[in-house]
Amino acid sequence: MLFYISSIASYSLKILTSVTEGHVHSVYRKTINLQIGTCLLALQAASSPISPVSLITELDAQSMEALPVLRNQRVKISPGRISIYGSDTVFHFCFSKAHIFDSELSSGSSSLSRDLLKSVLERSSAGGFRTIFVPSCTESGNNEMDQALVTAAARQRLSACHTFMHVPDYDRAADELIHLIGLGIGLTPSGDDFLCGVLAGLTLSGNWDHPFASILREKITANLHNTNDISRTFICCALSSHFSKPIKDLIPPSSPGEILASFEAVGHSSGIDSLCGIYYALSLGRV
Repeated sequence: MLFYISSIASYSLKILTSVTEGHVHSVYRKTINLQIGTCLLALQAASSPISPVSLITELDAQSMEALPVLRNQRVKISPGRISIYGSDTVFHFCFSKAHIFDSELSSGSSSLSRDLLKSVLERSSAGGFRTIFVPSCTESGNNEMDQALVTAAARQRLSACHTFMHVPDYDRAADELIHLIGLGIGLTPSGDDFLCGVLAGLTLSGNWDHPFASILREKITANLHNTNDISRTFICCALSSHFSKPIKDLIPPSSPGEILASFEAVGHSSGIDSLCGIYYALSLGRV
């Protein structure tokens, strides 16, 4: 069976041109995660937000979920094509004519303001790390108690990090943020999403080469084993300065409503958790 990939991230394309085989890592509703070498790539339904590991197909969510693709099935990469070998059928996904989304974020000072991001966070209805930066909001949902414990632990770490940044003691500041790796529940824990946002914020503010940023990247790399495969993949992308479309679209800044819509479309709270990380990093950039 032949299907088409309409959009592909530049990060994903680079991987596909350097590896020839892999396997199905996991299947989650409208997403098929592929283990390609040491990296994970995601075949997604047409309506999905695009990330650095995205392979956006022309299939709708229902059609994507109906594909009989199973974990550990063999995957072969040939020029312009990904083939998944099922028990009875081979599924071919052609990407030779796909639109290429440039997922790399350039480092440099931007016009993005903390006030703008604060107004976006105040408009959001998400929980997660947002409750740290918008004190008037409260957790909601089935995991209210668990999330409250997560955010309480995170709030303590962020406060300590800010204190050490003012000393300055960049090593101890980074140590505080490292404790966020794997913190939270879900496919991508809130702590990991937040750290991806911090890395994006350090890039957007022109602080990617700041001593603190360099130390933080080294410590994150050394502690990647503390989270799951999928979340680890997105952190690795961020360490390479590759981010999702909502983050790329922050430059130039759009309206608060447009920013809110794009970030809330990413996961249950993943997008807003990342936006919190950007907001936090912009405050560190003033130190």
